[in-house]
Parts: sequence; structure tokens; C-alpha cells
Amino acid sequence: MKLAPLDLRMPASIDEALGQLAALGSDAQVLAGGQSLVPLLRYRVLRPHVLLDINRIAALSDLRFDDSHGVRIGALVRHAALEQVRAPSHAPLGALLNAHAREIAFHAVRNRGTAVGSIVQADPKGDWPLLFSALDARIELASLRGVRSVPVREFILGPLLTARAVDELATALTLAPDEATLTAWGRAKLMHRAGEYAMCSAIVLRRSHTWECWLGAAGDKPCALPRLARALAAGTTARTPLLAAAGDDIATALPELDRLERRRHAVNAVDAAQRALNPQAR
Repeated sequence: MKLAPLDLRMPASIDEALGQLAALGSDAQVLAGGQSLVPLLRYRVLRPHVLLDINRIAALSDLRFDDSHGVRIGALVRHAALEQVRAPSHAPLGALLNAHAREIAFHAVRNRGTAVGSIVQADPKGDWPLLFSALDARIELASLRGVRSVPVREFILGPLLTARAVDELATALTLAPDEATLTAWGRAKLMHRAGEYAMCSAIVLRRSHTWECWLGAAGDKPCALPRLARALAAGTTARTPLLAAAGDDIATALPELDRLERRRHAVNAVDAAQRALNPQAR
């Protein structure tokens, strides 16, 4: 199906893009990678009058790992760049980004899709919303009114729903130095076939002696598993008590799931936890 008629504009700078968004508001949609947006346009789910292609804005391609300022992932950084990134000063985080990006769809998608675009899309089964929620990353939003930084955990409000105002451009994902420093990580993603959206997805992170455990592909947005995190922080390694903790978390956060679904997600979360405890099991 062809796109409905629209006006294509290609701003050359962030300021030009912000001016266009301020003037157009909800009449415009921003195009970066287009892997989520273009299908919505083709099937008339979205009918903007203007498509604002930001791919000429070089400043949005910034990908930076810095000991003093943390991590910055610009709005035009592709999945493929994160699949291949090497960050010696942030080696565990770099390895996590590599592994996470590697299981997103297929090469053609990873070569065009962007991490920031995935956060703005806020698909409940998306890969990056889960990871950047677990990392407690922030998304940078610019407009003619100024720049604000919002935690991804607060930015994603629900399925395909975010806190972005119509005149705001998502310019980057950022991680503070403390948040970018990992000592261990584990992830688990269950798919029917390679390249598909996840049936179950989980991330477990350790920073020094604190743990973060997050579940994706289950509810309206990624959710934390605090009981599982506390069990790991207390030194629990046995599978049975970890499964019990994860199961209690999921029953509380997602009561609409049936017993079999809760069990499947709990097993997947504990698989991620045990890979964090034993990196050789990844």
C-alpha cells in the first residue's frame, strides 16, 4: 500500500527542525529510521500532512561514551551501530548493547532503525524500551521552549504513548556516569522465530552491590521486578527461591496474566538473572 499524499521536508539543523515542529504541531511526523513509522503511514494509522525527515542533521548522529559525562546516543544512531560499538571504558555496557542489538529483527532493519525512535514509538514488545528502562536512561527532548530530560521510565506512558509534546524533538538518550557503570548483566529473550518480537524478555543488571531486574513484552510497558532484585542483592542464587520472587513480582504487576503466562515470564526472568550471575551461561 502506498503512502497517502504528504509534504516531505528535510531540515538541515536542529533549530530548523524545531521551528518546523513549532509551526506544524500534530500535523507533522518525524522520520529517522522509519522502521516503525512507515508501516503506520502505509496502513493509514497515521495521516500527517508533513513528514519531517531529520536524516540530514549530522549533530543527531553523536554516539559518545565518556567517563566524566556518561553516555550519549543521538537520535540517528542505528541499531547496527550499537551492535558493533566498542567502548573500552564501559566494556560491560558495550557488550550488553552489542548483545541486545544483535537480536533485533534482521540486518536490514538494524541498518535503518534507531534506538531513540524505538523509545518514541513505545511499542510494549520493543527491545530498547526494556533495556533503557532497566538502565534508568533519560531521553532528551528539545523544542523552541528549551531542552528537558525525562527518565525513560516516566517518558513511556503506555502502548505507543509517550510524554513527548507535539513540538518536541527527541534528540538523544543519555546515561549518567553511575548508571553506565555495570559490573554484571544478563538478558533473556524468547521468540517463536529469530527476528520476531519477543514473547518474553527480561534484563537483569548489577551495579556494585545493587541489582535492577526488569520485564518486557508482557504488559503495557516495561515493569520492574523488585522482589527478584532484593533476592539477588541478599545473595540468593538457587533457582527455586528466585522463581518464587519473580513469580510474586509478576503476579503483582500483571494480575491479568494467567498462571502459565506468569510462569513463562518468571522462568525467563530467572534465566536472565542466572546469566548475570554466571556470564559463561550467556
